[in-house]
Amino acid sequence: MKNKMIRMTAAALLLALSLTGCGTAASGSASSGASTDSLQTIKIGVTAISQITYEAIESRFADKGYQTEFVMFDSNPVVLEACAAGEVDMALGQHARYVQTYNENNGSDLTMVKPYGYYTGIGLYSEKYTAIDEIPDGAQIAIMNDAQNMSIALMILRDAGLIELDESVDTYTTADITANPKNLQIIDMDQAQTVAALTDMDAACVFFTHMSNAGKDPASYIVRDSVMINYPMGAIVRGEDAQSDWAVAYAECFKEQSVRDAIDEQLPGVFAFYESDDQVTFDY
Repeated sequence: MKNKMIRMTAAALLLALSLTGCGTAASGSASSGASTDSLQTIKIGVTAISQITYEAIESRFADKGYQTEFVMFDSNPVVLEACAAGEVDMALGQHARYVQTYNENNGSDLTMVKPYGYYTGIGLYSEKYTAIDEIPDGAQIAIMNDAQNMSIALMILRDAGLIELDESVDTYTTADITANPKNLQIIDMDQAQTVAALTDMDAACVFFTHMSNAGKDPASYIVRDSVMINYPMGAIVRGEDAQSDWAVAYAECFKEQSVRDAIDEQLPGVFAFYESDDQVTFDY
């Protein structure tokens, strides 16, 4: 696994952002609030897609007495694998239902620390059409291939009137489509590939984060999900660390207006913040 990660200092991470076109973070370094010699180092596993949000918290986390060491991975499952194995202290960038499914499939004990941070959205986008009724018979539509996000994408298509689903099922797959009146070709792929699929396919279900990272407007969807408020994102740690001072301190940073403003400035329209954990009605 170690050959899949790139250890990065805050300065190196900023450079990577500028080179990859993701933008640069507005927050200061980990030494902004205290000498790094006196700070406890917390290793945080991340992917490239939402780095800016992590940097927005970095200086505030330093004010609480902690220094951040980012460890870059190439996919969400590898981030969670590293956290479960103790190679990093915390994982960021995955929603709680994704983590729950990962635990079930891998026998791990990862948990999202409260308070929750924020949630994003998934939209149905097209570079050819602007309304549902314009989508033609036989259209190709890309969706995500992991279980939880495939289910959300299929619910978007169902709610738009494009397909019908077996309502006796909790988590939908393409095998649960009971009616497809337009004979849509629904093609599943890694979620990171869905935004690129817009070039060749008629439409795609894409995370707001991926749209923003590709320089596209996340608000340009034809329709969007109605459930992502129940898929919180935040600080993910091993169960034994869920009540640790450092984990709670990090999670509490999401409540601070300066952090929220920095995230909104860098990623407008991508995230919505929780005012209360009670907004999440799913049981995690």
